[in-house]
Amino acid sequence: MRKYTIIFLSVFFTFVLYSDTSIIDSLKNKIKITTGKEQIHLLNELGKAYWGIDPEKTFEYSNQALKLSKQDNYPKGIAQSLNNIGVGHYFLGEYDAALDLFLQSLTLRENIGDKKDIVSSYNNIGIIYDDLSDYEKALEYYQKALKLYEELEDKKGIADALHNIGVSYRSLSRFNKSLECYLRALKIYEEIEDKNGISSALGNIGIIYNDLSYYDKSLEYHLACLKANEELNDKTGIALSMKNIGIVYKNLGNYKKAIEYYQQSMEVEEKLGDKSGVASSLNNMGIIYDDLKEFELALEYYLRSDSLYEEIGDKSGVAKTINNIGVVYEHLEDYDNALKYHQKSLVFFQESKHKKGIAASLKNMGSVYLKMNQYDQALESFEQSLEIVNEIQIRDLMIEIYEGLSDLYSAQNNFRKALAYYKLYSAVKDSIFTKEIIERVAGMETSFEVRNLIHEHEKEIELLQKNNEIYRLAAEKQKLVKWRLYSILLVFLAAVFIIYYRYTLKNKTARQLKEVVEERTKDLKKTNDDLLKEISERKHLETQLRITERLAGIGELAAGVAHEIRNPIAIIKSTAQYCQTNYKNLSEEKINKMMDIFTETSDRISKTVKDLVEFAKPKRDSFKKGDIITILNKIISSFESKFLSHHIIVKKDFAEDLPLVLLDEDQMYGALLNLILNAVDAMQNGGTLTLSAEKCKENLIIKISDTGVGISKENLKKIFNPFFTTKKKGTGLGLSLVHQVMDYHQSQIEIVSEIGKGSDVILKIPIQYR
Repeated sequence: MRKYTIIFLSVFFTFVLYSDTSIIDSLKNKIKITTGKEQIHLLNELGKAYWGIDPEKTFEYSNQALKLSKQDNYPKGIAQSLNNIGVGHYFLGEYDAALDLFLQSLTLRENIGDKKDIVSSYNNIGIIYDDLSDYEKALEYYQKALKLYEELEDKKGIADALHNIGVSYRSLSRFNKSLECYLRALKIYEEIEDKNGISSALGNIGIIYNDLSYYDKSLEYHLACLKANEELNDKTGIALSMKNIGIVYKNLGNYKKAIEYYQQSMEVEEKLGDKSGVASSLNNMGIIYDDLKEFELALEYYLRSDSLYEEIGDKSGVAKTINNIGVVYEHLEDYDNALKYHQKSLVFFQESKHKKGIAASLKNMGSVYLKMNQYDQALESFEQSLEIVNEIQIRDLMIEIYEGLSDLYSAQNNFRKALAYYKLYSAVKDSIFTKEIIERVAGMETSFEVRNLIHEHEKEIELLQKNNEIYRLAAEKQKLVKWRLYSILLVFLAAVFIIYYRYTLKNKTARQLKEVVEERTKDLKKTNDDLLKEISERKHLETQLRITERLAGIGELAAGVAHEIRNPIAIIKSTAQYCQTNYKNLSEEKINKMMDIFTETSDRISKTVKDLVEFAKPKRDSFKKGDIITILNKIISSFESKFLSHHIIVKKDFAEDLPLVLLDEDQMYGALLNLILNAVDAMQNGGTLTLSAEKCKENLIIKISDTGVGISKENLKKIFNPFFTTKKKGTGLGLSLVHQVMDYHQSQIEIVSEIGKGSDVILKIPIQYR
């Protein structure tokens, strides 16, 4: 069930807030004794001093500056005055008025040609469009700002612009672009040692990785951000980092840790009087209690959150909260209310062009329609949501949609499509929640707690070190003299030893060499005899091992089949025993009911057997000519973010004018997807994935190569056996299914691998079936 977690993003404002009253008093005194352009400049500075403190004072002094600038025909003063007045309107929430004034100021500044003033206007206009939810326009002006900063060679300005562009890309659900901008900004902030910039970039990178469901990477960056905010003593930043860490733990299912961080975050926000932050924490707490099935308590938190968002006029927060309220009503089986709230949130998200929100609302509506048995509406909602999710690559939403489609087709008795979507659901889910990621998160959690413990004692240690410094320096001087004497003596002894050693070594070496040659000759003869014997024994053992492995594979397959039909047989047996014991007292109605149980359970066994037969021998009823290169490109495009996060370089070497082949597109997609995901799993520390395709006589040769850990010779012999796997979370059916699909297409598959160097998977697909 898709519930919306509230996450904050930092935007770099060009506004500078003055709160020091001594500065304001100084400016007022200087204005009294100045005239002309200097007085205009001081009036504008005084207007700036009241930004965010008293917008009315900003209007008063900036309008005075504007009037004088017009009298003196001073364009620079006019532009600055208009900009100041626009900022005053911004802080009053009057965005349209602010935008109009910023645009007027920009026109004047472009005529003057002062690039620093122009870039300031670009940033301010971008901020207004962000607040008006016109993210494309915001992106346009932030990109203009970036270009000017690059011309000015202003590194901090470049980093700030990249950061703001990252914010706009995330608002447009273009997460890979957003991540790229944040990473570039972080690198520059680190170069110029801008601690505030580093903190903000770390937090936003963590948010993007959370959006993309890479929770281990997300936690890594949020913990680094929390440490940076603690060093800056930034209370707001600390609260935000704790909230975001809680969100990651919630997504990993660690509700205890999530609640702990949410509560710490909310305590700081309440002390700061941050209503928006409190509202988001209340919303996130609601999500936890919803997952724990304490629905009434979850609803209480959501309603409190919604009330606060309404109070401060945050439409985005309102949309996400009412979406979550709809989820609670769905859990309470109040489907009419659930649908009403999801439709309301959809309208909010569509107005703000928030793709992730639109996809989540549509997915939730599909889930409600499915429970109301309105299958057509459910399918339409799921498909619309999936189209958006495939575009923006949100994997946790993708999992829920695949699961919903599988349930939908199962309810309509279309078991083939239900199975296909269930496989997609399993593949994406396995790619997120692996044992390695869980272990890495646990390791980071422990490291963070240890770091905090060490930090508590650092001050005490520092004090002790200072007290011992004078004594240490005196002792060091005495040691230095002593060690110099020792060094001279050591050098003398070493020289004597070397002379003696070289004299004795020369005589000893010749004698030892002769003994070694004789001994090695004996060893080599013995080793050669042992090797011949071992080769003979290994050939015999390999023959026995192949027979044993084949029998084991049959046993594993039988165990899998037995698991699927054991429970129905148990039902038939218990029902039969009941009839046998009580047959004299059974009414006709009861007998009919028992017969229904026999019939229904038998049908279930029959269906299971039928499905297994279908698995073993697919029907050839969906074949048509298709382009395998298109399928490969589609898979690579869909998993671009996964390759980026795993530091995997993808290389493609496709020959030109490759022919179409006769294939079942769905099955071939699933097989190629399975092979590519296996290659990615084999390269946990990064590497190169190479895809090639060429025509060889009457066949199309596809090669998928990785530089991963490789496969042992023992495992290669049974790699296609059903239920055989080396993964902690695998089912063991992946490569078996791939092999089945290749047989289905009258094609061949070969795997060549070497431990530590990687693997090559070679597919030979006939262009025309013989």
